[in-house]
This record gives sequence, C-alpha cells and structure tokens, in this order.
Amino acid sequence: MNSRALLRFESGFTLVLMCLALYLVTGLTLPLSRGEAMYALVPAEMLAAGRFFLTTLNGVPYLEKPPLLYWLNLLAFKVLGVSDWAARVPTSLITAAEVWLVFRLGLLLLNPRAAWLGGFVLLSSVGFFYLHLELFTDHLITLALLAALYCLVRWLRKPRLAWALSFHLALVAGYLSKGLIGLGFPLVIGALYGLMRRQARVWRLVLHPGGLALLAALLVPWFAATEAAHPGFLWHHFVDEHLIRLLGERQPGGVSMISLPLFWLFLAVWLMPWAVLLPEALYRYGKEVLGARAGGGVGEGSLLMLWPVVVLVVFSLSSSRIEYYSLPALPPLALILGWRLDRYLASPRDSGLAVALLVLGIACLGAVLFVPFLEKLCAGNRREFVGLFALVAPIAKRVSILVPPLALLGALRGRGRPRVALAAYAAVALALVFFTFQALTALAPVRSDKAQGEYVFFHARPGDVAVMESIEEFELGACFAFYARRPILMVQRRGLPRFVYPVPPEQSYLIFPTRLRELWQGPGRVFLLADDVQPLEPWLAEARVVLAQGGKRLLVNGP
Repeated sequence: MNSRALLRFESGFTLVLMCLALYLVTGLTLPLSRGEAMYALVPAEMLAAGRFFLTTLNGVPYLEKPPLLYWLNLLAFKVLGVSDWAARVPTSLITAAEVWLVFRLGLLLLNPRAAWLGGFVLLSSVGFFYLHLELFTDHLITLALLAALYCLVRWLRKPRLAWALSFHLALVAGYLSKGLIGLGFPLVIGALYGLMRRQARVWRLVLHPGGLALLAALLVPWFAATEAAHPGFLWHHFVDEHLIRLLGERQPGGVSMISLPLFWLFLAVWLMPWAVLLPEALYRYGKEVLGARAGGGVGEGSLLMLWPVVVLVVFSLSSSRIEYYSLPALPPLALILGWRLDRYLASPRDSGLAVALLVLGIACLGAVLFVPFLEKLCAGNRREFVGLFALVAPIAKRVSILVPPLALLGALRGRGRPRVALAAYAAVALALVFFTFQALTALAPVRSDKAQGEYVFFHARPGDVAVMESIEEFELGACFAFYARRPILMVQRRGLPRFVYPVPPEQSYLIFPTRLRELWQGPGRVFLLADDVQPLEPWLAEARVVLAQGGKRLLVNGP
C-alpha cells in the first residue's frame, strides 16, 4: 500500500471509528421502540425454534419482510445472547459500513477531502443519527444501493469479474432486505446513468452471466425454502406485498402513510443542520457537473444527482410512504454537501458558510416554536405522535438557548476563515446530535413497552396470560412480547389490528373484547397492558394497576 492509499485508508478509518463511537455508545443504551421491536422478536423466535427460514412474529408466521436483517440479528443473538442491545449491534455495523462506502464512493467521484467531508456530513446529520438508532430494513437497502453503485462505477472504469459479482451480490442483499424495491433502485439508477453517459457497458454488467448465476444461486433457494416453511409465501410475497401494494389496494392500508409535503419536510429534517446548505450546493453542483459535457454525455458525478432524484420521485409517487423512506437518498446528498464544503475551504473569500451559520443560529432560536408545529403535522398522519412532542419541549428550549450563540459566534469568527466556520458548523451538528439523543432518551418510556414487558417476565407464572389493548397494527405489539419473553394476545376493536394474510383461527392471537372479559373473569391470572387514552371497560374500573408509565397502565386481575 503506497503512502497515498494509506492516507486514504486512515481518513476513512477515522470516519468509521467516529461512527462506531457515536452510534454504539448511544444506541446500546436505548430500549427497543414499538416500531422496531419486530426486528428483534422475529429472530429471537427463529433462534428459539432452531429454524433458519421459519419467520414468526408472536408465534404466528410473518411474511411481510425478507429475512436479511432477521438473519443478522439472529447471528448477533447467537453470539451475544438475546437482548435489545445485541439487536442493535448489526445496525451499528451497517451504519459504519454506509459511512465507509460513502467515503469510498466520494474518492471515486470527487476528491479525498470532499469524500471525507461527505462522510462526516452523513454521520453527523440529525436524521441519519436518529434513524440509525432504530432497527429498520431501510438501512440495509441504503447499504446495498451504495455497494451496487460503487461497483457500477468501478466496472465502468475497468470491467472485472470481481466488480460484476459484487454488483449482483449487492442486488441480492437489496432484495433480501426489502424485496423488489431493493433490487429495483440500483437497476433503475444504473440504467438511467448508463443512458445519460451513453455507456452501453452498463448492460454488460447487469446481464453478466456470472452475476446472474450468482443472483439465481442465492435467491432461488431462499424462495424454495421459505415456500416449503410457509406454503403460500410466494403468492403473498409477489402478489400481496408487491403488486397489490403498488396499486395502493393492500389492506389494511394507509395506517402509517404520511402526506407528501410532510415526506419532503422530513427529508430536510433528516439532513439538519447541513440541510441549510443543500439548495445552494445542489444548484452549484448541478451547474458544474451536468454542465460539463464530454463526448456528448455527462460526467461521472452526475450519478450523485440522478440517485436521489430516482429515490425521491419513486416514493413521492408511491401510494404508501413513511417519513424515513427518503433514507436511501441521504448518501448522495451528503456527498454533494461534502463537495460544497470542500469548495468553501478552497475559497476563503466565499462567505456562504458563515451566512449559513447565521441562518442556522437564527433558526435554532425558534426551536421551541417549531416543536408544536411539527407535532401538529405528524399527529395529523399518525396517532402515535400525539403528546410525544411535549416531552421534548424542554430539550428544544435548551437548543434555542445553547446552540444559537455557538452558531452566531462561528459566523462572526468564520467570516473569511472557512476552516473556523466549518469547525463551528461541525460543533453545531454534533451538539444537535447530542440533543437528539437526549430527546430519544426522554421519549423512550413512551415509545417502548420495555418496563411493562419486563414486569410480566419477572412476575408472570406459567399459564398466565398477557394481553395488549388499543393497538392499530399487530407489529406494534412486538415490543411488549419481546421483553415479556412470551407470546401475547391482542384485543381487536373496530377491525384493528388485522392480518394482511390468512391466519388459521387456532394460531391467531387476536381476540375480541368479549373474550378478554372471559379471560379476565376466569380463574387464570391476566396481565393487561392498556392505553391511558382508551377508556376502560366498566368491569375493569376496579382493576389493580401494577405499573403505570409512558401513557400506559399494566393491570392484573389477581394477586
């Protein structure tokens, strides 16, 4: 390894170390939330059953997601034991791999300093930090997309078998992360990129015989084994999960969908505080890269413009979108921001960074005012947001007091001194990451059923029943079940929750309120997790409350 390559390796390694230090230290202290616990419960049940292809959630076959994240968490449980912190280890490693690949791609398309700055922008963005403390398959899609496009660029420069096989291996990882969309994004982006640059070599990569053979060798056995473990899986996977979902007719549907304006607003939130620089960075980057034509085509850097456009257009047109679906668009936008920061450092007379700091400081003064506005927007789309933002208001107040002086001082001291301005901007970014972690810590008792589940785990006897009330999506009961270490029952009201695939009555854990009353008044002991906002049935009015926390009460009908 020559001195230049060693320097690049060390630069990338510093990003990975910073990433692991930041994400492992914080992530391992947070309990699992209701929205992410299914990614821990499924592999825990796989491990207990000893079956690699048997995916169950709360004891019932669960066919919604491909298994790659389950397998990674299963491996973590096998090595580290079943726990919430062990479930976060694979996601932390995925995060570090994303940052590393962003840096490597930046080396190809930009320059070493811009590549490093792009990696730092990504790992220090508020949204990237928050989302990567959660267990989601979208992290794997982002990583697989990064890997595929990195291999694509390397192949276009110098076709080699290793890049072809690696490209198709990334396609497999994308598919096993979230189905066809994980396969489709790199193929669509790669095809459009080839057309833009008039590179027919892209098709040689996509249709490479060795790569296609690898793709088939890895995916076909999974299809066959999963169909054998869950008869009817293939129909559900291709028809229900892809075709019907694409047509917007999947039922139950729309429970988690957010509006289009809110989806785009969250994109800006995810990239804060660097999002302040993004409009001007996109304009300058697009003007330089897309305007520099060579041989009738466009330069390699056009990939960073095309990539987020495809991701954001697809989800903007989709009938189902969630606030974090823009995650795969963040890496190229971070690299464009890194490119712009590099230009700032090279141009001492450019005061844009200092001006952005000034704008950022003024914006942070209104952080307390922004919280109620954001709650109103979010609560209009998702019931789970109601009341949460009041808990982070004290933290928003600290942001409005502590961050503006830092930003304004950086703006004053950094005028004509871009390194000082950038250091101040980075300090603001890390401060906001710290406050984001504080907010997540404050919200943890409300977003998680850990305390209630652990109470059941330590106090329930064999034969006792655990029941969950006031739940709209059955996946959200996974947190209570994971910490209780036992299957739970869920009360179905107004048709929710309900399965999107047939479940035999003898396997179903959904019960009607009449059945709950029978259990409660029967001889067995019942633990009931009820929501404070849901009025209790009259026959529960005198029930003993053994734990009240986070807007929920754990009731028990016996000693």
